Amino acid sequence: MARYVNPRRRREDPVRWMVTRERFQLPDMEPPAAEPDVAVREIVNDIFKSIDVRRQPALLDQIREAWHELSGPGAATHARPGYLDHQTLVIFVDSAVWLNELVRYERAGILARLQQRFGAEAIKALRLQADPEDRRKQVIGNQ
Repeated sequence: MARYVNPRRRREDPVRWMVTRERFQLPDMEPPAAEPDVAVREIVNDIFKSIDVRRQPALLDQIREAWHELSGPGAATHARPGYLDHQTLVIFVDSAVWLNELVRYERAGILARLQQRFGAEAIKALRLQADPEDRRKQVIGNQ
């Protein structure tokens, strides 16, 4: 059975390095050092940690539970909390008309009520955008 050789660990052939160096006009006389191996487990753990910090599920669940009273009855039927991106709450809105309405007239009030309830450090800004799930339902329904 052939043994696996990690291409990053192999030593550079000196003749090949000289040809590569001349071809690309590299100033280094020595080939670059081999890169250290990184375990996939470490990379995956770092990704999941960043997702957990970004999403903040406990705070987002509390916002979803109190959404009707924080946003008002009109906005609650057309908008929903999406996710937390650091300290910015992304709100999904189901139509362009309601998106414009909320951006122009309701954003500051919703943000003030959220900050009063959960703290100004927890939520610093709001970002409103079209709801991606509603668009998929409309496309599927038209087919």
